[in-house]
Amino acid sequence: MSHTFKILIAYDGSSFADAALDDLANAGLAEKVIEAHVVSVAEVWLPPENPEGLRFPTAGLRKQHEQHVAEFTATLELAQRAADRLKGRFPDWSVSSEATYGSPAWEILFAASKFRPDLIVVGAKGLSAMDRLLIGSVSQKVVTEADTSVRVARGKVEVDDTPSRIILAYDGSPGSEAALEAMLARNWREGSDVKVVIVSDSAHVRSTLDIAADQMAGAGERLVARIKAAGLGASCTQREGNPKHAIVEEAETWRADCIFTGATGYSSAFAKYIIGSVSAAVAERAPCSVEVVRPNGYAAD
Repeated sequence: MSHTFKILIAYDGSSFADAALDDLANAGLAEKVIEAHVVSVAEVWLPPENPEGLRFPTAGLRKQHEQHVAEFTATLELAQRAADRLKGRFPDWSVSSEATYGSPAWEILFAASKFRPDLIVVGAKGLSAMDRLLIGSVSQKVVTEADTSVRVARGKVEVDDTPSRIILAYDGSPGSEAALEAMLARNWREGSDVKVVIVSDSAHVRSTLDIAADQMAGAGERLVARIKAAGLGASCTQREGNPKHAIVEEAETWRADCIFTGATGYSSAFAKYIIGSVSAAVAERAPCSVEVVRPNGYAAD
């Protein structure tokens, strides 16, 4: 029996969210058995439900509640619209939808804790550097806090059936091995190409990994051979420098459609705040979709 691959899709009706829906056609998922669940979040803070017997102390609160009900109703319609769009594009998928209210990032994560997906899909919404510093973005919060893999989707202006160009960011860590496995598990179009990108950040390699920088070339050859055996084109490039920048630069130069990268773990919240993870930085800055892979996800519970 085929494993039912579960996807939770965050949808807010924006052009970024629509691009994320279209991008699923380029994610190597079309031939999988898919259960997709769309969640849309109304950013309202009073419950849209009005329990029987509830009285509003002021006319202003009553009016505010009515506005929240209208926003929540519109959000329900948004979620259903996205579900209908997915059904039209992927008629063999099982698709459901729901609406909720509150803080978008935390509501998406809460919905994920209930649905337990293999993958969360969020659109990449543009923010200024100051906005990211002060409030962050929904996609970044989900990437950082989720317990499963996350795809930050940047769809093409026109979705076509051309082969995909995929970058695998590899540093020898368990996370990057998981990214390799996740990428190979997909059903890519014939002629799709994978470029393994190994960035020799000496401080990271020496302090964090048990793999010396000069061993990476052999790892690259092994990966290329395995990817080619799976029927994909493959090549490898090694670079020096900061992987947060080098991976993004490689994606821009090679015109990649997607980057697969492992989630970087830190021993403390302070370290994560001060340093930031490579995967989160790449997901924020890349010109293409990025999948941040966490092995097993909810299946590990």
